[in-house]
Amino acid sequence: MGENITLSLTILLTGFAVVFAVLLILIGIIKAYGTAVYKIQNKHQMKKITRNADLPKAVREPEIEAPVTEEIDEENSDELIAVISAAVYSMVDSPKNIRIKGIRKAPSRTNAWRNAGISDNVRPF
Repeated sequence: MGENITLSLTILLTGFAVVFAVLLILIGIIKAYGTAVYKIQNKHQMKKITRNADLPKAVREPEIEAPVTEEIDEENSDELIAVISAAVYSMVDSPKNIRIKGIRKAPSRTNAWRNAGISDNVRPF
């Protein structure tokens, strides 16, 4: 009878050890896969960061994206560009090193189905 309890406890502890060992191995594999995918996806951004890292702060390229808006008729475009430029310059410590090359509309980050659902659910009765 004592041997059966000892054998049962040995099998139980061995089972727990094997299960936890396999779980730890799976956690390691998933973390390695996640870091590999993250590095591949952010390869371009990492090049920009490392390119700026070795330069002094005053010489670094600005990493600010200008706010974007829709195209408006010619009368308001000059005023709009001035307002957006002022907003960008106010966000930066030293505006001497910044040059705004263009302003364009950002791509929509939501899909059409989501927008349709939201407009359908918030429409008045």
